[in-house]
Amino acid sequence: LVKSIKNLLAPNKNAIWFAVFWTFIILYFSLKPTIDAPKFTFPSEDKIVHFTFYFGFVIVWYRYLVFRKSVLLNSKIALVIISIFFGIAIELAQKYLTTTRQADAWDVVANSIGSIVGVFVAIKAFNTFEPNNK
Repeated sequence: LVKSIKNLLAPNKNAIWFAVFWTFIILYFSLKPTIDAPKFTFPSEDKIVHFTFYFGFVIVWYRYLVFRKSVLLNSKIALVIISIFFGIAIELAQKYLTTTRQADAWDVVANSIGSIVGVFVAIKAFNTFEPNNK
């Protein structure tokens, strides 16, 4: 089982497609009308979803960077910054481009925390795949 999971996580040529797919999933669920959105059962559930989206965003894009053999400190920092700005851009799009959504600063906080935690988890998870750690 551990070997199967490790093989699944292994950076490969499909890493870019999964990262792009995840990015579009975030866009879709963030901009679709709230009429179609699921109703949350407790107040923080929305923030957990935001955290998870951006946690995953950083991990799948990090996996792609490992496949490309371009994981440097600068790229790790850039990935987190891009993720945070992507989250801010979506919040602004919700405010200015939709009629059923609104921007929420706490969503940006949840997105940012998810991004930061995601990069640390990705560093740990993909450490054995990074070129300088073989």
